[in-house]
Amino acid sequence: MTNSMQLLSFDNLAKRVLYRYAYAFSDFFPIQSDVISVDAQRLLYDLFGEIVRGLADNPTALGLSTEYPDEWLDAHAIMSARPELYKVRNECQKAFIDLSKLLFSIGNHGEIQGDQIVTPVSALPKFTAKKRAIFTGYLERFGFVIRDDGAFLALQFCKQPEILAVLHLLASRCGEKPRYQETMFMLWLHHDDYIHFLKKVAALIGLDEDFFEYVDKKYRGYGYIPTYSVNEYTANCIYSKGIGGLDIAFSTLWPTVRFVNETCIGIKAALEHADELEEAIKGQLVRFCKLCNDCMICTKSGKNKRFTVAVHHAGNTYNLCPEFVQMEWYNSDISREKIDFMIELNELQKQFGKKRKKK
Repeated sequence: MTNSMQLLSFDNLAKRVLYRYAYAFSDFFPIQSDVISVDAQRLLYDLFGEIVRGLADNPTALGLSTEYPDEWLDAHAIMSARPELYKVRNECQKAFIDLSKLLFSIGNHGEIQGDQIVTPVSALPKFTAKKRAIFTGYLERFGFVIRDDGAFLALQFCKQPEILAVLHLLASRCGEKPRYQETMFMLWLHHDDYIHFLKKVAALIGLDEDFFEYVDKKYRGYGYIPTYSVNEYTANCIYSKGIGGLDIAFSTLWPTVRFVNETCIGIKAALEHADELEEAIKGQLVRFCKLCNDCMICTKSGKNKRFTVAVHHAGNTYNLCPEFVQMEWYNSDISREKIDFMIELNELQKQFGKKRKKK
């Protein structure tokens, strides 16, 4: 397995955290509008790209410390294992999201008056005066002129004032998103296109150019719906259809790209019905399910019966554990064969998931 340090390394941890946003920044997709030109939209798109990349290059611009060295977590490390890493991550993410909230609020609640957009301070996020000064100071580096009289905040972009209307248009479109509106706004993710993200993933981890074409065709052919979003922790393309699904995630503190099944629902029931399945899928279950090693974790100190299920395949009996199925891979460790297994497992989860019994 290729680890994240071999793929990406940074001068400090803050840069690693903020790079995820620069990585997730969208390709240019214009918003359909009868009054705002594509050229004007491109101007704001390019400006937002500079702002996001600027943070990844220089976290101190938002008052963030760069003293903590670059580091990442083992794939199976728990949150409490390295609280200091999470502290740095949370501080960096909050700074980015707060800056996004400020610009989103200006675009969403501001009124264009001549060559400026004016927003009531009451409609802006509740930041301290020091934090708002840091944010406005950072934006002024890119050509914004900002005046704050305590009641209203006026924002200008003298070089290209036409971008103010685009700011409002983009905020209105991202305001329709159900979640993570401010982050989607800042990363130009007003659209539902996910292919650009998958292309970036393929290039980053060295997959064949047509690998994700295979994944997309396979999952969509079974009726799974792809969605793309960027939340506080990851950029995700998720193929989902009820129970189970494939999550392709670019994260911050974990090995760089993770391919993971969303849930374990229905796996025990699927193993219990293994004799009804084709030999090929039974072979896959035998390969990717862990053999019982008498760890007894599933019994919860004797409160439960063992979860182990005996599966007969190719003349042998395998006592398989439904709690520990290989359902995640990192970076170039993924393959078409593993995708085939995952979707077969997802279909079994959908078939048997509703039949599971509570222990």
